[in-house]
Amino acid sequence: MPFYRLYSLLLESPRSLGHVAPVVPDSGDLPDIVLSFAQTGALLPVWTNASWTSIHEQTGLGWSLALSTAPAGSEAVLRLDTRRHDDEASVIFGRGAERIVVAWRSPRAETEQFWQELSGWLLGSVLGYAMCVRGVPTLHGSVVAVTGRAVGLLGVSGAGKSTLAAAFVAAGHAMLADDHLVVKQDVHGYAALPGPPRLRLWPTSLPVFEAGQPIPELWTDADGKHSVEATPAHCVAPLPLAAIYVLAPRDLARTSVTIEKLSPAAALNALMNQRFCMRPLWPSHPAETMMALAALAQQTPVYLLHRPHGLATLPGVVDAICRDLMPIGIESSV
Repeated sequence: MPFYRLYSLLLESPRSLGHVAPVVPDSGDLPDIVLSFAQTGALLPVWTNASWTSIHEQTGLGWSLALSTAPAGSEAVLRLDTRRHDDEASVIFGRGAERIVVAWRSPRAETEQFWQELSGWLLGSVLGYAMCVRGVPTLHGSVVAVTGRAVGLLGVSGAGKSTLAAAFVAAGHAMLADDHLVVKQDVHGYAALPGPPRLRLWPTSLPVFEAGQPIPELWTDADGKHSVEATPAHCVAPLPLAAIYVLAPRDLARTSVTIEKLSPAAALNALMNQRFCMRPLWPSHPAETMMALAALAQQTPVYLLHRPHGLATLPGVVDAICRDLMPIGIESSV
């Protein structure tokens, strides 16, 4: 039974997942999350039975997504149903996401491409929802390491978070996570937790690596994004969170980088707008999330990043961020 260490949690899976290497747990370690799989229509575990209430539905050309929650006291708490053309999948999360069942139906179910796509989805969206079910602050962004401390890059879909993270990797820095900034508070402040060692990039963003160490392409997902391996440029341990940069909308007329420090109130508003899960999963979820992010905004510098457009400008953006980090104790050298 393979085990994986993701966001500092031990995940057990009945079959190997793509894009991430298994680990050997210490003797006596119990999994934090147990993953299981079933073909759609198969008999599911009793604990997955619940009376579901839809909280969000979204449809597009050839795809749909629905989120449902279960009543308080149920063993199952969240259900995610998706469809993309002939592929369908349902994911049921137990309390604290300690158990996750994935059921699917696809004419490509026995192909390697389907399993790679399913694994990538599990390591992305499904794991993001699992963190939210566990009550862990989870933001929509990428995380890089600059001389031993984590730097979060947040932004709306398409803002260029992963591309900017790739520019950091090309410049010789390491990365912690793509898709999610997952934070944990301790007596020393906040730490960013390491996710899967991959970057998801549009084909137009791949040339960013030409200036640095080439990173091999792994696969192309159903969205048309390329997942590229970030190892060995990947941190496997949590790092102290030094700062968060929120990517402002691109301005084609801009020729220079401007970094604006946000007040705690403005920072909280920015972080609330970058939550991975924008829907309340239980009655107290919005209040709990706001309190957690308010504490994060009070203790962690949050900046609004204005940058010029174009891949050729990214080394300059990386340098500007590294210079900005110097006053809070981070050197710009790799």
